[in-house]
Amino acid sequence: MTNIMWNYLDKREATVAALKDYNDMQFIINDYQNQVHKIKEKMLHLQSPKLGGIPNGTGNDNATETRLISGITKLDKVNERYQVARDYFDWFEPAWQQLTDEERFVLDSCYRIPNQSLNHGLTVLMDKYFIAKTTAYNKKNKALEHLTLLLYGSHH
Repeated sequence: MTNIMWNYLDKREATVAALKDYNDMQFIINDYQNQVHKIKEKMLHLQSPKLGGIPNGTGNDNATETRLISGITKLDKVNERYQVARDYFDWFEPAWQQLTDEERFVLDSCYRIPNQSLNHGLTVLMDKYFIAKTTAYNKKNKALEHLTLLLYGSHH
């Protein structure tokens, strides 16, 4: 028996959301080592004691402990985000690679270019293929349906 929730998921909109998340997930993967390095540097950086006859009176005698706990918490979040991004690519990339070059271009133009509207993406398709807007829209829909089928097993 299949899980009933799949009947209520808008798979087409989920596919669009997955396309739009691609660049963010790629950034998380690419920036992971940098983030880990920054956090570890902050954790390991020992502050010099403040010399002077008067105690600083902050009441935080455990600054090093607090810094380490904060760093561990941040590392956990970075590692969790990284794992989510890895899981995303393990799921998304095999489907993406099964598309034709043209389908990938169409979906990139319509969904994956940051800060670009769908309308502008359709204009890119119209210019590249010398087609009417309706034809560009249909080409986009066909590519989106194919990716949805590859990701979810159906597009309904």
